[in-house]
Amino acid sequence: MAFDPVALTTAAVYRVVSAGESTFVKVLRRPHIPAELSDVVGDFPWRDEADFLLSDFALPPGFRRPRVLRVDDLGDRIALWLEDVRCADVEWDLPRFRRAALALGRWAGRRFGGAPGRALRVLYEGRLVREAFLRPDCSPLARRIPELLARLEALPQATGHNDACPQNLLVPVEDPESFVVIDVAWQCPCPVGADLGQLLVGLAQAGRMAVARLPPVREAIIDAYLEGLHLEHRAVSREEVVLGCDGTLALRSAFHSAPELADYLVERALKL
Repeated sequence: MAFDPVALTTAAVYRVVSAGESTFVKVLRRPHIPAELSDVVGDFPWRDEADFLLSDFALPPGFRRPRVLRVDDLGDRIALWLEDVRCADVEWDLPRFRRAALALGRWAGRRFGGAPGRALRVLYEGRLVREAFLRPDCSPLARRIPELLARLEALPQATGHNDACPQNLLVPVEDPESFVVIDVAWQCPCPVGADLGQLLVGLAQAGRMAVARLPPVREAIIDAYLEGLHLEHRAVSREEVVLGCDGTLALRSAFHSAPELADYLVERALKL
């Protein structure tokens, strides 16, 4: 299958068809890390997706993993043979965004706590410093990134999906009110609310959602995520979730998005 090789850990994807039944095969690989980033990145967690799929972590209601049919562990590569999820042709409207955010909040509530992981530091010390901070239009925000990163690391932390864009929350035909979670990224603690960032901007980054639609979606998913945390008995404030969402988006997306989306994200981050 054709794919955009954005993730360092994805070597290839296939659809294997036998006797009329199809299986999705994703091959993970140990990535080559440039020498200038090796001290920053360390041992890249390229096996995290496989470990998550094979774990016994109980996802919250409304979320499930794709069925794992077979795993070929070849040392520096892993082939995951997975259910080929048939997706419903549905719109991502406000109720769907709310359902996803509620479940993400419960997910964070079930894997709550821990010291800040390395994911944001790798972004800051690696890609962002080398590329994004050289952009003059982002300089007011760029100067504040070290302070913002410190504030994010002081927030309550939780281990969630870590790349929960709508494209990674498949809507299955047999149950279009639910989601099948795929492409689970670094499994380390991140700031509470961080998962909301990619949920909010994933479709806009792909050109499938107007930036003008983002503000009401943002308000709705923040409230739903907070409700999910409270359902798991986690005492987190709305202000903390807002900081985790908007601050993480600033690091992940403000410097690498199209101008209209970048302007929106920079504006949100500077209000923090």
